[in-house]
Amino acid sequence: MSLPPFFYQVFESLPRQGPGSTEATRKAFSLVPLLPNDAKILDIGCGSGTQTRDLAALTDRPITAVDNHQPFLNAIAAWAGEHGKSGRIKTVCASMDALPFEPGQFDLIWSEGAIFIIGFEQGLAAWKPLLKKGGYMVVSDAAWFEQNPPDELLQWWKAEGYTPATEEELAGRVKRAGLRLVATVRLPEEGWWENYYVPMLARIAELRKTHGTVPEHAAILDSLEAEAETYRKFKRYYGYTFFVMQN
Repeated sequence: MSLPPFFYQVFESLPRQGPGSTEATRKAFSLVPLLPNDAKILDIGCGSGTQTRDLAALTDRPITAVDNHQPFLNAIAAWAGEHGKSGRIKTVCASMDALPFEPGQFDLIWSEGAIFIIGFEQGLAAWKPLLKKGGYMVVSDAAWFEQNPPDELLQWWKAEGYTPATEEELAGRVKRAGLRLVATVRLPEEGWWENYYVPMLARIAELRKTHGTVPEHAAILDSLEAEAETYRKFKRYYGYTFFVMQN
């Protein structure tokens, strides 16, 4: 997926490029059994690597962080160098639907808030072959938390080009992908608002001063503000759910 350079300009300085929380990452990781001593971890759609750093604190196994935007990977590499972790955190610039890895390489595949880019089913199908037999995959994706969401919310998601499924529907897709669903974990509200939208809205206000008169840039800022407002109004109906799965 090709995005305008200004879109990346909005997000490059943010702590997260999507909703998430260290606590939710820890909880989901705690549901994965102890990894083998020679285990390898793959973090797909890592962004600037907040969850990569969390994973590095939770395990001493090597991590390969993948994103298609090199500046995000540069931020991860810089952090790894500063914290003495360059030896076990590697970055690879690649598209998540064309990953340059041989089958059966990884014991754990991790992806937070990124699988929507290619779709839940498509992501599971593309990434499962990279897992060792018995390996684990943990992804978070948007899901309905309540039935019968308002039409305004449905129309917003439709305009975004991605409609959530219920957790039960997503669990069915996990089974059809040939994976065993171990557990689910919902991302708490703070992972959306305090950790993601608050810093993003501050960044938008800052950029409006310098880019607000450029129509294409203003449209991007307007869209991101509308996303935050949609969550504020309708957060009871949807959110992110982590799916912990075994091959």
